[in-house]
Amino acid sequence: MNTVETIHQKVIQLPPKAQQEVLGVVEEIAERYRSKSPPAETNGGEEAIHPLELLAQIQIEGPPDLAERHDFYAHGKLEDR
Repeated sequence: MNTVETIHQKVIQLPPKAQQEVLGVVEEIAERYRSKSPPAETNGGEEAIHPLELLAQIQIEGPPDLAERHDFYAHGKLEDR
C-alpha cells in the first residue's frame, strides 16, 4: 500500500470538518514545495554550506603521486610499468 492509499483510508473515516482540515494542511505543504526551495538549515545562525562544498574543502596530506598510483596506495596492487 502506498502513501496515497494509506492517507485515503485514514481520511475517509474522518468527519467532514476534519477532512477539510487535512486538505488545508496538504495544500499548505504543496504551496511550500511549489515556492522556492525550502530554507537551508543553518548552524548557529550561519548560512548553511552545501555538502558537496564541504567535501571539496577536505584536504589530505599524502604522497605527491597519489592520483597516479592510486591502485598501489589504496589496494596494494602491483603496478604495470
